[in-house]
Amino acid sequence: MRSKTTNIVILIVFLAILGVCFYYIYPFQSSIKLGLDLEGGTQIILKPVESGSQEVTDESLDKAQLIILNRIDQLGISEPLVTRDYNRNIIVQLPGVDDPERAIDLIGKTAQLEFKILESIDENDNPVVGPVLMTGDKLSKAQAGYDPNGQIVVTMSFTSEGQELFGKITADNVGKRLAIVLDGEMKSAPNIRQAISGDAVIEGIPTLDEAKDIALVLQTGALPVNLEIQESQTIGPTLGKDSIQQSLFAGIIGFALIALLMLGLFRGLGAISVIALSVYVIIFWGILAALKTPLTLPGIAGVVLTIGIAVDANVLIFARIKEEIIKGKSKYVAFTEGFRNALKAIIDANITTLITAAALYRFGTGPIRGFAVTLAIGVVISMFTAIILVRAILFLIVNWRAVTPGFMGIRKSQMLKLQDKVIKEK
Repeated sequence: MRSKTTNIVILIVFLAILGVCFYYIYPFQSSIKLGLDLEGGTQIILKPVESGSQEVTDESLDKAQLIILNRIDQLGISEPLVTRDYNRNIIVQLPGVDDPERAIDLIGKTAQLEFKILESIDENDNPVVGPVLMTGDKLSKAQAGYDPNGQIVVTMSFTSEGQELFGKITADNVGKRLAIVLDGEMKSAPNIRQAISGDAVIEGIPTLDEAKDIALVLQTGALPVNLEIQESQTIGPTLGKDSIQQSLFAGIIGFALIALLMLGLFRGLGAISVIALSVYVIIFWGILAALKTPLTLPGIAGVVLTIGIAVDANVLIFARIKEEIIKGKSKYVAFTEGFRNALKAIIDANITTLITAAALYRFGTGPIRGFAVTLAIGVVISMFTAIILVRAILFLIVNWRAVTPGFMGIRKSQMLKLQDKVIKEK
């Protein structure tokens, strides 16, 4: 059994956790990022198109989703949502983005980098280039900046295999011009003066922002499939502040009703559960703020629902404690047996809920996934507070004189009646 010192340490740890949570949730108005339905933003639908040897498969689409997500992260857009619909279109949702032009340009860009020899330029200034000698899959890093002459460039570093191949290409074509082609457009064509075994550069870029965009798409890699922009639209918040306020009001009412119920059933023990429930709400809020998880309306529903789930474990524990007290056992034994007997039921119930949440997240789409995430987080935190925090508090006060049957919500008449029944059974 835990010592008094251990229980005190547990309380101190919880106080530290609460401090960290308050750090993330302050200021309260902007601590939680809202999803597309509550804040508005941009939605882009990308349709995969088979081209040449590029076959559209589930594997290639999975890779495309990951590359798009990496590109969005590089743009500094927090918590985008990249999913697929039943037509295999890739749906990109960007909460809070109301100027989608740059995002659209970068997200859908194939970023196929090719190195070719520039053979000639026709009378309309259109290049004629030779076959592909090297592609961007040999690239290890791309970075925008300035060269020693103050010109804007994108510096490209290669893998060891790429360095060897690039060195051979330049050695075999000294005196010619090397065309650097991105998505079919020649970006620059510097003269090859000697064999190059180091970095390559893209020159002639008009602005640093464009150079950064080029470096970004090169760094994240080429898309394995061609994607056409099927639809792009700026979405206003369909629910907005009214729904947030209504959901917050529902949560407060739910919290208050649960608190009244627990106080009515378990008196002092119920007060402890209210304290634990308050800690649960703060930790929950802090984790959502720290993870920067966008909160959608289904996610808010998940939060409100988990308030009820959070107190469920306390109901099981306190009910078993009351039973043990009525049987005539000491407070210490009753607390110990109450936790031990209720623990299996608590774990089983919460595991089944977590399995459901995992299934919703795996097979659901945006809003359903938001609900699944908040549900899973709530279940884990509720177990954490019920099994660890409540236990520590109870065993710190177990020997207090104030902890009487009445403190636990046991009426004298109820206790006498049940004790008579136990005596008769014996």
